[in-house]
Order: sequence, then C-alpha cells, then structure tokens
Amino acid sequence: MPRLGNHTALIVRGRGTDAHGDPLPGDPEEIEVTGTSMQPGASAENDDARTTVASTWFWFVPPGTDVRATDQVRWRSHVFQVDGEPQPWDDERGRPHHIEVQLREVTG
Repeated sequence: MPRLGNHTALIVRGRGTDAHGDPLPGDPEEIEVTGTSMQPGASAENDDARTTVASTWFWFVPPGTDVRATDQVRWRSHVFQVDGEPQPWDDERGRPHHIEVQLREVTG
C-alpha cells in the first residue's frame, strides 16, 4: 500500500442497530489506519445564541481501507463524522492510488 503521509487515525465503528434503530450495546470497534494524510478544509462559524464552528477536513487513506459513510474518525483531539461516501482515486495508469474521505467536525 502507498504511504500517503505520517498521520495515524482511528476509524470508530458502532456495533450496528437493533430492529428499532437503537444502537447495539458494547464498545465501538476501533480500527487503526497508518500512513495517511489529514488535511484541513473550510471552516465556518455560526453565532446564533452560542458559537458553533463547523469544519471540513480531508483524509487520504490507502486503497482497500474499509471506511464507511457511517463511521467516525478520531485523530489527535478531533472526532469527525465521515461526510458522504469515501471516494476512490486512481493513478495515471488506472490503478487504485488512495481513497479520499471528507470529514466534518462541529463544535460549540
């Protein structure tokens, strides 16, 4: 697998839901992913009664990494929601190169 950067992050995946849509009991699964690159994107602030900041980040992971739209990602002091479907990217020869994962963090 190509090394895209020096960042290591955790995919945090819930155990699923029951027939009523409630989360299943138990700790979430944590999957360590190394050799990745975490890059900041846009950030916006909303000041209606309290300060809320929404930030977008981009996480570049090796091809074949099992990351899903329903996952969370923990990196440093951040906990992100995966925002949309992870997108695979190919190199100039059409071979898998990396997966781009858009992340969203809302604080405040």
